Amino acid sequence: MIQVRYAKSLLENEEGINVLWIQLAPLPHARKARMQLHLPPGIHRSRNLNDVEEDSSGIISLPEPQAPADLFIEIYTREPIACGMYNVTIELSYTDEAGAATSVKHGMQLKVVSEEEAEELVTDPEVVRRVKELHRRADTLTPESYIEYPPAKLIRLDASQVSEWEKKYRVDGVMDM
Repeated sequence: MIQVRYAKSLLENEEGINVLWIQLAPLPHARKARMQLHLPPGIHRSRNLNDVEEDSSGIISLPEPQAPADLFIEIYTREPIACGMYNVTIELSYTDEAGAATSVKHGMQLKVVSEEEAEELVTDPEVVRRVKELHRRADTLTPESYIEYPPAKLIRLDASQVSEWEKKYRVDGVMDM
């Protein structure tokens, strides 16, 4: 039901970045489906790279649970964390046509290593290729309502200086009303 592949086999403990490819099988009788990624302390994530609806707590709403879904999520470390094995859990929750709620959890191991040990790193070319395709598609989409406004030319007027034309046609005086 849930398959996960990492772009890299390891995550560096300091300023490390990795991408998860989460493949969700179709849920034929599901009406509403949501997916959440549970990460250990010290490992953070960005919004999903697919631009699928996601709330502020990181719960992704799957628009069509009857169809297979591929989600790409970038995970990273900000500050150094301890090296070792960590558990990453993906939780898929859905309600079926009868209204019964079901929750499925899929856990996997993530190895966090120091920069020196990162030489053992192996990349998954299929995940890398899919992420690059995703970025290319995002780059080709431009908002249609985007209009570029060049900066306006600033003209400064000095009231103490008067041009020859102003001197010639200027009328000084006071109007009575």
